[in-house]
Amino acid sequence: MIKTLYGPFIALCLLLTACASVKPPAADPGLYIAANELPVKIKDGWLTAKTITLGDFSTSSRTNGIAANTPAKQFKSTADAFYFTAKGRDAEQPVQVLSTGKITFSNRPLPEYLNTLAGDAPLWYIFAGATAQDPLKSWELLLKKNIAFLELNDNKPVGILRSATDEIRVTAHNRYGIRNSTDKICYEFQLKGVPVAAVLTGDNPRAWINAKADANVQRTLAAVMLGLLFRQ
Repeated sequence: MIKTLYGPFIALCLLLTACASVKPPAADPGLYIAANELPVKIKDGWLTAKTITLGDFSTSSRTNGIAANTPAKQFKSTADAFYFTAKGRDAEQPVQVLSTGKITFSNRPLPEYLNTLAGDAPLWYIFAGATAQDPLKSWELLLKKNIAFLELNDNKPVGILRSATDEIRVTAHNRYGIRNSTDKICYEFQLKGVPVAAVLTGDNPRAWINAKADANVQRTLAAVMLGLLFRQ
């Protein structure tokens, strides 16, 4: 009789103990942690061309102008144009950087925060071509060139990185600088509202890419961030 009574009781205790020992899933630590940070190195010697390394990604030297066979060849007005090759993780990606007016994209759908800009408002444009690993997908970045400190204070959206099938929102903040300042702008890339990469521009650049992001997306994010760093 004792065995009959205590058997179910012991089993219930074991079950409750097992349930109590199950730990809840750990909270997402976010993007800006050491595990996601990529060291940035800029080489710009007297006798060598400027190049940039971002973790295991790197650039060729830059060439002024607009590369052949890029969409920018059709733009009527451009400035500050240059191009280079982004390399890393067994891939090479052609990258074009330039400035042009918002009116250049008047025949394309734009998010409201870009669409409401005046036609002559300057934008940074970065085209990241396809790679051998993802041969059918190229990306383009449209980014406000003039950003007010009030936008930075609130990490407001200032651009978009998109392909034919995907969109990544770009915001900008000054958390690594002084509030009400535009000295240290950090561009944050958000996929479906979740930050997946960021690059801090200025004299002491830093960069982060979520190690869990898709490999091809990581390559493009690195290429675009190298383009943003190369503007300086």
